Amino acid sequence: MYKRQGYVKAIIGGRGTKTASLTLNRATDSTRQPGSTFKIVSTYAAALNEKGMTLATTYEDQPITYDNGAPVNNASGSFNGTTTIRTAIRNSVNTVAVQCFEDVTPELGLKYLDNFGFTTLVSKEDDPAHNDYNQSTALGGITNGVYNIELTAAYAALANNGVYTKPILYTKVLDHDGNVILDNSTPETHQVVKDSTAALLTNAMPVSYTHLRAHETSA
Repeated sequence: MYKRQGYVKAIIGGRGTKTASLTLNRATDSTRQPGSTFKIVSTYAAALNEKGMTLATTYEDQPITYDNGAPVNNASGSFNGTTTIRTAIRNSVNTVAVQCFEDVTPELGLKYLDNFGFTTLVSKEDDPAHNDYNQSTALGGITNGVYNIELTAAYAALANNGVYTKPILYTKVLDHDGNVILDNSTPETHQVVKDSTAALLTNAMPVSYTHLRAHETSA
């Protein structure tokens, strides 16, 4: 199977002219809430890859609540009844994502997020009372947010037949004589989802969704 090298060719960490050294790089050092970009990696990847669901699996897009009683709202402000996972992905339906995440289970969803390379999630071991093992994780409402570069790498895994490649920011460091003192050229890779799952998820994301997420997650 072809595996990309994971080299980061360009990165933008902020707008405007850089006026100081060691300033904040928002792509690598600043966390943000991922919002609906998380639905694919937190929920639908595990659902299709391991739970026997397909893009034709249906849920009821109807009023539901979180465990604390708060309503789960759709961005459209409406509900449309029986909805396939494909349609839920295309229209970014919150109610379906939350129900599917419950069926997947937060434990499996967090396992996939870990395999997708996210390092900022809060586990039950880290904090038994306040962690990311809850329904809002399906919609990208998490404790600490995620790094832009990690979100980009997670989506890159789907484009790479389900193979995650850890981003490489430099390949090697040489001393003044040209001797290699640090070698970082070998990519770290592992299979997150089956190539068939990656193909289905990529196919389910409409062009507008893909372009939007690429813009939001570009490093």
